[in-house]
Amino acid sequence: MLTSCPHCHQPITVPGPGPCACPKCRALIFVGEPLRDEENRILRTPEEKPEKPQTEPVEEFDEEDGFDDVGPAEGAHARGEIPSPERRSQSAARDPLWIIGVPWDHAENIGFTEAFYETTRKIFLSPRHFFTAMVFSAKASRFIPLYGVIVGTVGAAFNLFWILWLVRHHRPLLERYVPPALLDYFGQMQTGDILAQVFLSPIAGIVIAAFLLFAFSLLLGARTDLYHFYRLSGFTAAIDLFYAVPLLGWVIAFVWRSVLLVIGVHTITNLSLKRSFAVFALYLLLSVIMLVPAGLSGGG
Repeated sequence: MLTSCPHCHQPITVPGPGPCACPKCRALIFVGEPLRDEENRILRTPEEKPEKPQTEPVEEFDEEDGFDDVGPAEGAHARGEIPSPERRSQSAARDPLWIIGVPWDHAENIGFTEAFYETTRKIFLSPRHFFTAMVFSAKASRFIPLYGVIVGTVGAAFNLFWILWLVRHHRPLLERYVPPALLDYFGQMQTGDILAQVFLSPIAGIVIAAFLLFAFSLLLGARTDLYHFYRLSGFTAAIDLFYAVPLLGWVIAFVWRSVLLVIGVHTITNLSLKRSFAVFALYLLLSVIMLVPAGLSGGG
């Protein structure tokens, strides 16, 4: 779990909510539960000598009981609602979520491996919380995050490997569903074509997706910035890792990416879910229209 120390104000990684020692300044702190809007607080500074054990019980959260005991103002995050601008400005002063952003923004502090793992895990398991933190990151990059380039390249390599393998070993079956010209293109790919597909197509795909989603969001009434969509399409490239599994992985990647993009657009623009879905539908429709001529002409 990524949070910040209330004593030294540095980003740290802790096992979860509850009392723990800051690995940076060694202060004894209490890490609050984000779903309950609990604040991090200092239990003992490094200079203080403990007179007796200081621990605080961590209240267990019963998922079956839901958030009935949480007040309207306190439970905005817990109920999955998007805070108002006033609420955001108030939270920014006390809630580490708004200051820290996403794990990848602090790779230099927590290390590449942990930042990569935590970013991937949060995208898959808590996308709404991730995208909310992404918008209010104090260290947000203004273009594609390197994370998106890395996972996009790995996914493109897996994707192209399986396509070439299927074309070589199962072409008769593919000819029932894929235009022969497109199969010929993949069957005759040279080294330069392969390198372009692996290293350039992920970046181009992220940029095009960001621009289209941004344009359609503006069309439907959103007020936002383009760089949020560069980050959205870059981080959702994590789904490309499913390309390591042929066929089934492609289906999972398409469905999961669709869900993440709708959630992401809804979170960073405050558009309604219906309008966010409309943004995605327009993006998907135009993407298909753009890809059809390329497929009919053999990919080039």
